[in-house]
Amino acid sequence: MIKKVRFSAVFILLTLLIVWLPACKTYNPTPMEEVPFRQRSQTQTVGGLTITTAVLSHKESEKIFGRPLAKKGIQPVWLEIKNGEDLPYSLISRSLDPTYFSASEVAYMHRVAGKNTNKRIAGDYRELAIDIRIPPGETHSGFVFTRFDLGTKVVPVVLFGPQQVRSVVFYIPVAGFKAVDEDIDVDNLYKQDQFIMFEEEEAFRTKLSGFQRCTRDKSDINDDLPLNVVLIGNRNVIRDTLFRAGWKLPGTFSFSTAFKTAEAFFSGKFPLSVPVAPQYLFGRKQDISIHKGRDSLHERNCLNLWRTPWIFKGKNVWIGNISRDIGIKRKSKSLNFANKIDPDIDNAYYYLFMDVMMAQGLAKFGVVKYIGKSTPENPGTTLSGSPYWTGGKRAVLLFSDDRIAMDEIDFFNWDFNQSVKEAIQEMEQKSRETGL
Repeated sequence: MIKKVRFSAVFILLTLLIVWLPACKTYNPTPMEEVPFRQRSQTQTVGGLTITTAVLSHKESEKIFGRPLAKKGIQPVWLEIKNGEDLPYSLISRSLDPTYFSASEVAYMHRVAGKNTNKRIAGDYRELAIDIRIPPGETHSGFVFTRFDLGTKVVPVVLFGPQQVRSVVFYIPVAGFKAVDEDIDVDNLYKQDQFIMFEEEEAFRTKLSGFQRCTRDKSDINDDLPLNVVLIGNRNVIRDTLFRAGWKLPGTFSFSTAFKTAEAFFSGKFPLSVPVAPQYLFGRKQDISIHKGRDSLHERNCLNLWRTPWIFKGKNVWIGNISRDIGIKRKSKSLNFANKIDPDIDNAYYYLFMDVMMAQGLAKFGVVKYIGKSTPENPGTTLSGSPYWTGGKRAVLLFSDDRIAMDEIDFFNWDFNQSVKEAIQEMEQKSRETGL
């Protein structure tokens, strides 16, 4: 009986402790005008609408909202929308984040002790949230509460009006985070006389087929991962498409990212800021790294790209590799660890192809032979000691400047596996029949 009483007392004490933990927290917001986040805002105009946006850092968010919203995975995005048209528009908040938070929800998640204080928090947060209805000639500003992202925050803004939809996409670097390609001026990597123009597909195919097989180490001696993908298109078009498909920019190496990586190694949690290892081509590290994670640091798709001096029918050409991390392993004769890749590296570029296609960003697709086949019995090996095998073909993806349906995708008539082409056509037919 005594044990039961003691257990009940402990249970009640713990319950009260959980209930009253917020009492230890305070609410001291800073007026928004005193936080200079709008100095790094971006503005775009579409039709008669002018849209300005900025993303709060962790510290800025805590100042304005008086509570550590980032600890709950919340990242406020500020918008200002000027409606210079004769039509009313409504902001589709879901476009910024399909799982966005309401102002009242965020207030409840950050309640403290004291009914009056919580009432104030709820009122303040509703006041700070944007009014999604923008009548003609009016300007509305405020916040949308999205999930927290590191790296480049993709902010797709969609405004719905009578028989009219306006949309723009922003790419906002999160304050306090440096993406790997922020300092790379890809438009000035080559002099004008270094560019090689391709108008004929066959000449372009010959170039792609005969080009270097793998990335190298810094010494340009030892081969690393095969260069198994070629992307054709403007940098922003490629990033826009991949961001729509859920890809993210990793961060640079620093004490902070090293700590996050170590933390993720032991926790298994995937931090979006974790850098990727350097590879070398054209005498330099990758120009763009972009990845798509799953639940673990050790499970992500990694895409590394280099701008080439080639121009195909007026579009920039990028070459690189894609691989899928599936685990972690210790490097041979070393205490260092490296990601273990899926040895079937062709699966990785198939995944990229499907992602771009489903994001409606693929105009044309093909493959070219560039390397001898390798097998599970006789695999190739990366610099970190990971085995791989491949059918020896390089995937070529031409990106579309506009959204394009699957049944409108064209193909390079090159070294295509007929069975793959037939499978794609079958998938397109099923899509038309089901309406999906």
